[in-house]
Amino acid sequence: MATEGVSLLILPALIMGAIIGLIEMIFVHSDEIGMGWFMHGLHAFPFTMLFTFASMNVTWVLGFLPFSSSFWVDIGVRAVVSIIGMLKIATAAAIAGRVGVRFHHTIMIGGLIFAAPYIWMVIGTFITLPILF
Repeated sequence: MATEGVSLLILPALIMGAIIGLIEMIFVHSDEIGMGWFMHGLHAFPFTMLFTFASMNVTWVLGFLPFSSSFWVDIGVRAVVSIIGMLKIATAAAIAGRVGVRFHHTIMIGGLIFAAPYIWMVIGTFITLPILF
């Protein structure tokens, strides 16, 4: 059974994924001016949403495992998800060969993926209120 009171976050994860994906597009544009940044950004956008979705639903997924989940386990799994996301950003840039992805770009997107559920706790009420009415 999933942890009591924890539900699957679909709409919040999509909203946060879209926000972080747009930030990723801005970083890609600044890193790859004139070098096909839009196609690389379109490639990065869905992966950013995927990693954000995974980060925001860590607690829900861990609720199905037989061991007791704690805050530190959640933090650790989110850290692993964000590190995988950062590796994906750096790898995609290296495979393209012509791209000079800046280190701070990768760290900031990884940090946003990690912090997405906590950022949602703060801004989610302001975003969902207009949707409800």
